[in-house]
Amino acid sequence: MNLMLVRSWGWPLGRMLKFHSNYNGAQRLNFFHGFRHLLLYSTSTSAECNPDFANYLVDFLGFSKQQALSTYTKLVRSRLARGAKKVSDFEFVENSNSVVKFLKQNGLEQCHIRTAVVSDPLILFSNVEKTLIPKTLAFQKMGFSVSDIVEVVKVNPSIFFMGLDTKIIPAFQALKEIMGCDLHVISIMKSPRIRLLSVSKLLVPNVALLMNHGIPIELIRKQLLRNPFPFLRKTEFTQDALIRVEEKLGIPRDSPRFLLGIMLLNSLKETTVESKRQIFKSFGWTESDVVTLTISSPFLLALSEANLKKRLGFFMNELGYKPSFLAKTCSLFTCSLEKRIVPRHKTLLVLKEKGLITLDYSLVSAVSYTESKFLEKFVLPFKEVHEVYSKHAGFRFSRWWDRPFFIPFSPTDVKGGATEEGRGTTTTTTTQLQQGQQLAQTDKESRGSINVLYLLFTS
Repeated sequence: MNLMLVRSWGWPLGRMLKFHSNYNGAQRLNFFHGFRHLLLYSTSTSAECNPDFANYLVDFLGFSKQQALSTYTKLVRSRLARGAKKVSDFEFVENSNSVVKFLKQNGLEQCHIRTAVVSDPLILFSNVEKTLIPKTLAFQKMGFSVSDIVEVVKVNPSIFFMGLDTKIIPAFQALKEIMGCDLHVISIMKSPRIRLLSVSKLLVPNVALLMNHGIPIELIRKQLLRNPFPFLRKTEFTQDALIRVEEKLGIPRDSPRFLLGIMLLNSLKETTVESKRQIFKSFGWTESDVVTLTISSPFLLALSEANLKKRLGFFMNELGYKPSFLAKTCSLFTCSLEKRIVPRHKTLLVLKEKGLITLDYSLVSAVSYTESKFLEKFVLPFKEVHEVYSKHAGFRFSRWWDRPFFIPFSPTDVKGGATEEGRGTTTTTTTQLQQGQQLAQTDKESRGSINVLYLLFTS
């Protein structure tokens, strides 16, 4: 029989539950359950989790109600699948408090704990003495620092439920044989894309297969550190990719980009890759042009179709670049179009039209500069381009002690509001720091592609 307590707009009649925790000293937790939440409680004997779990996530871990309910649903499914028995209010809250306290004592912030619980809510049901402490000590013996353990738990809290002797240590040793260095193994284990259960079954055979086909272990290690996910496909897929890299992408086996081609094909469907190739051809590219670009930068085929069409439209229709030129200039495909390429193109255009620069700087060379270097060389010395660059880059200019600074638009500025400028005040000093941080962040963002796969295949 199910009882439902429905939320009331009046002051709740409520009920109060008082719990005590004896982990590392007495700790008293009082919290009130009333009509503040929608509570579902089952008196059946099925293997359900206590519904107070969702309320606990909201009240003590800062979850939103929607996130708490979705996490609660995930927990119920997990525990039903394991045939777990129903947990009482007292057992749940006391154990959760012990787990949270242990994690915080070992360096995890509340936001990290939230991430871990969303990934695997069963972590709150862990036994601190029998599971968390022994696993933590084992990681430290393997060379993990406290910060390393924090990173592992953040991305893979389920590691606490893996067998130490049957899963974790064998995976660690297998990775060590490949990487040859404990630090590199730890770095891979901190990756959110690694699945320890698949290391011996998939990763090790795939590495052996690649080495048997002449791919140097140094290149394999380099890519494993960047993204181990493509190495976790079935060996048959990797074997097939070895053939298709040459046949479909045109990348020769002796090319240093050959491994990147395998990783690409192991990450995307063949139909997806082919559709990207057809986009280039729809803009007048020949098969030879597409192959030339692919050999130099296979990861460009991981960019979204919309991204590719927008770039090709700008480069070919607006700038008049030919396929033969673009095929040999992959740098134009790796920088942000809106944040880097367009603002710099418009700036160079005005500088040339007004005769402010004598050398004929190309767009390719201009996008290679860092943000601060480009500002120093092409923007700050020329008032005539301040407005142009501000318009396209989303910045405005200000002066402090008669020195030009480049600071971002604020919502007030967009509406025409005034901004405060001072000489040597605390506000100005803070603004300078923000300007420096903004420039660094802008440069980082403008270099990156929108598509995550670009980052994974960057060489």
